[in-house]
Amino acid sequence: RLNRLVTDLLDLSRIRSGAIPLEIELNTAEDLVGAMLQRLGALAGPDRIEVTLPSDGRLPVGRFDFVHALRALGNLVENALRHAGPGESVRLVVTEDSDELVFRVLDRGPGIPKGDEERIFRPFHRAAGGGEQLGTGLGLAIARSVAEAQGGSVSYRPRPGGGSVFELRLPGATIDPDAPTRSRDSL
Repeated sequence: RLNRLVTDLLDLSRIRSGAIPLEIELNTAEDLVGAMLQRLGALAGPDRIEVTLPSDGRLPVGRFDFVHALRALGNLVENALRHAGPGESVRLVVTEDSDELVFRVLDRGPGIPKGDEERIFRPFHRAAGGGEQLGTGLGLAIARSVAEAQGGSVSYRPRPGGGSVFELRLPGATIDPDAPTRSRDSL
């Protein structure tokens, strides 16, 4: 736990000072979600993360750093799993909004007390009533900082009926369907 705390502190410092190298590339939302599911599979267990991707047959694509976007999305989903309660699932809904990819992470946890909506993104801040206090208190600060470094954002709003909605927005991209493409697997 101490190792993770030190690593998170160093990473947050680098991110905020602009000292992290970014490899902005075309990536698909599906690849990002798949990598996140693989990373959090042991923590989540079977069927705890419900994923909804666009069903219109299009493949949502963005222009972002895959590794850092994975960290931001993973932090949001891990946080939601931690606060959702035992046996409760977390929803991840991927959409496109204008020129952005949008990843919404929804849980039915205790939510965030009024007045803490922005404070939760500060290092070491933990919302009151959040139940068992696990983690370093840096995950949301890192997620927001990493997203902003790429031209994106992370925000919070209460979920109707109780719980939280965290939204990761990353720059979207349009690709020419006639242009040759390579998948991450072929790289």
